[in-house]
Amino acid sequence: MIAAYGLPPPEWPLHNHRTTSQWVDVIELHDGPLPAVQAIASLSTLPGNWDGLGSPPIAPTILTRAIELLTRFGAVVEPLSHASPVSGGGLQLEWYLRDRYLEVEVLPDGSLQYLFEVAGQESEEGALLLTDIDTLRKLVGYLSHR
Repeated sequence: MIAAYGLPPPEWPLHNHRTTSQWVDVIELHDGPLPAVQAIASLSTLPGNWDGLGSPPIAPTILTRAIELLTRFGAVVEPLSHASPVSGGGLQLEWYLRDRYLEVEVLPDGSLQYLFEVAGQESEEGALLLTDIDTLRKLVGYLSHR
């Protein structure tokens, strides 16, 4: 799919100005971060009590945190398999691959937890900080088959 985004003309403080158009480059969209961001953004429409247990809507800060994680992973990882709300206001992101599985949960306080499994091996889980480059590289390596 090809998409082009047009920007409105700038607001010039001059009385006599021409209307112009500005265009950014044409971007080819793949099954990369954009569909994942759209999937996460679609969860912003959930109302309070969406689960029948009194859970609040997912806060914009939680959605932003999930998108920050996707940007840290970049386009080299496999496409996001699933994004779902978690009772209490959290969000869970999942990647299912042939022999591996990664789950990252954005908790209601904005912290991140991950669970990673490889077929035939012990699972690994722990806290994930977006500033923890070593853990992020390891997870990206798992998801990009490196």
